Parts: sequence; structure tokens; C-alpha cells
Amino acid sequence: MARFGGWRVPVTYGTAIAAAAASSAVLITVLFLSLSKIEYSLPRFGFFAIREFHIAIRDVTHLKDMTSLAQAAPDSAASLEQLSAANDLVYIRFKRIDGTGTASEIPAYASIVPRVVDAVTRLDAMIAAGPPLDEKILKETGLELEHLVARMNDEYYKYGDEINVDLYSAEKSLKRFNYQIAFALAVLSLLAIGTAVLLIGRRETIRKLEFLAWRDAATELKNRAWMSANRDVMLDRARLAGKQLRLFLIDLDHFKSVNDTFGHHVGDLLLKAVAEILQSVERPDEVVAIRLGGDEFAVMAIADRHAAADALGNRLREQLNRFAELAGHHVRMGASIGMACFPEHGSDISTLLRNADSALYVAKAEGRSGFVTFSPAILNRFDMQLGEEAGIKRALNCDEFFLVWQPQFELATGRMIGAEALVRWRDPASGAIRLPTSFIPIAERSDLILEVDKVVLSKACLQAARWAPVSADDFVCSVNLSGKSLQNDAYFAHLILVLQQAGLPPSR
Repeated sequence: MARFGGWRVPVTYGTAIAAAAASSAVLITVLFLSLSKIEYSLPRFGFFAIREFHIAIRDVTHLKDMTSLAQAAPDSAASLEQLSAANDLVYIRFKRIDGTGTASEIPAYASIVPRVVDAVTRLDAMIAAGPPLDEKILKETGLELEHLVARMNDEYYKYGDEINVDLYSAEKSLKRFNYQIAFALAVLSLLAIGTAVLLIGRRETIRKLEFLAWRDAATELKNRAWMSANRDVMLDRARLAGKQLRLFLIDLDHFKSVNDTFGHHVGDLLLKAVAEILQSVERPDEVVAIRLGGDEFAVMAIADRHAAADALGNRLREQLNRFAELAGHHVRMGASIGMACFPEHGSDISTLLRNADSALYVAKAEGRSGFVTFSPAILNRFDMQLGEEAGIKRALNCDEFFLVWQPQFELATGRMIGAEALVRWRDPASGAIRLPTSFIPIAERSDLILEVDKVVLSKACLQAARWAPVSADDFVCSVNLSGKSLQNDAYFAHLILVLQQAGLPPSR
């Protein structure tokens, strides 16, 4: 990155801006040189005109002098030759002036040129007749030429003064125009550079917005939105290359307990530590790590079909199931992983996600910190699990759970001192009684155990309240509760409420 006017600009963009500025400077220099050349060249036309008129006056004066010499020696062949040469020179000179349009620059000369040409024509006719020369024509023509020379001199000086004034004014205007052009070019250059900077800023803003849209703020991994937008792209890439797409779903096993024990700041550090591990396995266009939200992550990997399918999963399991030093605390990370592969376990991402989630569920049910690859047997087991969960929910709603009581005796006296509540489930279809071992583990895995424990507690307290008037003061009723209920703060509030509603002291 390079700094440009206080902005942090990528080197490529900075180079482009520098090139644009250099190009503008070169353009300004070239235009300055061109305008200077024009400034130098334009006045030269006035000087050329003055020079032409000066030579014309000289030639007409010379013709007048040759006329005077010929008048003194009309029979001389030398006089005839000199007069003829001077006359030809004036003819050529004025034809040139008239042909280039120079004479039109001085209005007075426009009327002089025809008179000079007329005098030259008369002399030419006389010269053609040969000696002796006509003295009358020589005298009249000499006087005419003398008059024309006087007029030409007057107009010559007037025109020279006008040229000087005009050239001075033109020079000032041209210089002013030079500065105006330079200012305009400078403004355009600044606008061009400003536009380039704004475009770069816009691109950087878009890049940052894309980062915020496609990246998780806490871990900087790609987020669920990115996965939704690009998951089919990964699948198509694997399909076209004839490879597998392996989808790993990862769930942290102890994230909630880390937050509760050490605080959310340590939980955030744990998420970043997990993200670093996942980033270490990323490869452009082949392996992508994603944070789905909370303590859930995913890895999408394109791999050869003959490569070991569980190699990456085992590597992740080993790296994620270890202890880490976070803010001075020795924290166990721990993660369960489920994997499904395209095309073996599904031809679309939705199916792969569902099957990978089923494998993850089994990994957590088998004791956590495991890695399980999806198989049809898992799906059957998962379907059975869902059916059992649906049955437990129905049993809760239809009051199908009931209690049986196991008496408790004091061995020394043989006196019954209490009773323990044991839950049973009566199947409404068959009437069969199901023991806790057939449904409690399923309820614990799905958190339905919290509701089952509430039902058991409520029924037990109501029964204990009925027995209280006819039982000894030290008679105690007990219930079995799951660890999840004991760790749930809301459950203790429910316990107090049930005791109050039953009118039962906690000691009973």
C-alpha cells in the first residue's frame, strides 16, 4: 500500500494516478511549446508584409530613377536595357504582392497596385517599340511613379505603426490565452486525478462492503451468506472436475460452558482460535472455511475421489480437540464433526447439509469430540430418533407419563422412611409400559429431558402433598433428575413454583 494525499492506496492504483499526473504534465508542456511556437510565428506575417512593401517601394523608386536616366539619354541602348530590367522587376514584384493577397492587408495599397501596373504596362509598350524612347511618356510616367512612391511611403509607415500596435495586443492576448489554457489543463488534470481517487475510494468502499457482507466479523471467516451464494459454485466446480465435494459440519462441544465459566470475552477468543485452525486448512478455490453462526462452522473441500475421505476430518478433529491458553485460562476446545460427500451422499447442497448434520448429530450422541461420516444406517438411525422424539412430545402433550413409587426402608428398624418416584410411559396404542431406559437417553440428546423432568417433578410433588397428612414428619419423597435440568437456572424457579402450588415444604 502507498499513501496518496492521506489515503492508503494500493500500489497499482498509486502508479496509475502517478502515470495520469505525469501524462497531464507532458500534455501541458507540449501545449505550452506549441502555443509558444504559434506565438513566435504569428507576428512574422506582419513583418513579412512590411518587408514586402519595403522592397516594393525600393523597386518602384529604382524604376522611377531608371525613367529619369532614360529621359536624359532616350537613344541609349544601355538606358533602354536598364529601364527594361527595372520595369520587369516591378512587374514581378507587384504581381507577387497581388497574388499572395499581401496588398489587401493595406487598404490604400489596393488602389496603388493597379496604378503601378498601369505605369509598368505603358513603359513596357514603349520599351517594346525600341529607341528612341518617348520622352513625354518617360516624363509623365516618372512623375506618376514619384507620386506613387510618396504615397507608398506614407502608407508604409502608417501600416508599420498599426502592425506594432496589433502585434503587441495580439502578443498579450496570446500570452493570456496561454495561461488560460494552462489553467484549464491543470484543472482538468486535478479533476482527472480527483476522479481517479474517488473511483479508487469507491472500489475500496465496495471491497469493504463486500467483506462485511461475506465475512464473519468476529472470526473473519466467510459467513453463512457467502455459503448461500457460493455453495452451488463449489458443487459445480467439483462436478465439472470429476471430483468429490466434501462438506464438514463442525459444532463446538463446550462453547456454552466456556462462556459461562470464563466469560464471553474468552468465548470470543475461543472462536478466533477455532477460526485460525480452519484457516490453516484453506486452499484457494479448493478448501473454504465458513462460520455458520454461534458455535457452528463448516468446511467445504474439493478433493480427488481416490484421496482418503476422512483425512481432513481426522486432522480437524485432532487440532480442534485440545487445550488452548486463552486470556490466561487453560481452556479445552473440543468439537464434533459430521461429513457428507458429493456425489456419494447427495447430488445437491441441501441434501449434503442434511446428511452432514445427521452425521454430526451421531458424533455428538456418541460422546462428542468425534468425527462421523454419513452412511444410510445413520439416516435410518436418525429417522428412528426423530420418530422417538415425536413420540415423547406427544406423550408430554397427552399426559402419557406416570409415576411408580419405590419404597425406601430404614435397615435398622425396617420402617419405611420415604419413596422414590420412577417414571414410566404407557403406549396408548398397545398399552405396553416403557421403561426409562428406552426413552430417557433420546430425551437427553434432544433436550426434551427438561420437559420430562418438569412433568415428573410436578406429579411427584402433588403425590407427596397428598401423603403428607398421613405420613411421618420425616417421610421424604425423592425424584431422579437429569444433569441438564440441574444446570438449568430456569428449572430451579420451576421447582420453587411447584412446591408453592402443592403446599409442600422443600424438606419433604
